[in-house]
Amino acid sequence: MKPYDCLYLAPHLDDVVLSCGGTIHRRAREGERALVITLFAGSPTEDANTAFSRELKERWGAVEDPVGVRRREDMDAVTRVGADAAHLEFLDCVYRRGPRSGADLYPAVEHIFGEIHPEEGFFHEELLAALRPFLAASPRATVYAPLTVGHHVDHLVTMRAVRTLHDAGRRVRFYEDYPYAVQPDEVERALAPLREGDVEWLKCCRCFGPEDLDAKADAISCYRSQISTFWQSLSEMRRDIETYARTVGDGELGEAFWRIVRPDPGDGR
Repeated sequence: MKPYDCLYLAPHLDDVVLSCGGTIHRRAREGERALVITLFAGSPTEDANTAFSRELKERWGAVEDPVGVRRREDMDAVTRVGADAAHLEFLDCVYRRGPRSGADLYPAVEHIFGEIHPEEGFFHEELLAALRPFLAASPRATVYAPLTVGHHVDHLVTMRAVRTLHDAGRRVRFYEDYPYAVQPDEVERALAPLREGDVEWLKCCRCFGPEDLDAKADAISCYRSQISTFWQSLSEMRRDIETYARTVGDGELGEAFWRIVRPDPGDGR
């Protein structure tokens, strides 16, 4: 396994490109090596088992293995922004069942955007175990993870794992989850429960150029099964991501990242 300068953790097959695609492309042009690791990229062994997962399957084209289609889309998208991709075999929350009860843990939208189910109280430890080979191969790499804007349960589980890495001394940065971050007050709502004790959070903007925005838009367009979830057309997508980037960059093109100021063993990278 080759070493990387940055490890970007994506709960789902599009999160990193949507949130960090411009930054990754710019830094790739500067010689930085990045790996995008999607955690919940496994195909369920059974067909969609809840009303919501069946709805998603229809939305994603009603193909035999919709997650497999999404993995192929992700490989194309991540390549467009100049990074490598890796896919772990954990299931998206819409497919997960309790290890003890066998029941669907997140059968409806309100559960998916609710709290982590008690049966998954230690699930983040399984994620960490699966990430160890990547972390060991790139011991100096900065780890990027979602800030949990939007409160999706898979993003929350990822945050638990990454906070454990941070507490152990790993350099970690958090990206604003797009498109949830577009909604008013959603970023502050995500930060509120994270500001415990003496922990402070500092925001920075990573700026990039028009060619990086174009690369990001081209990459997002690779997620053909997902476009209709967020936009009516590719032109609307391109317009929206530029509007958001200029909002973040205060007129320039940018993406937002956060770091824990205290305690933080990192060097502010």
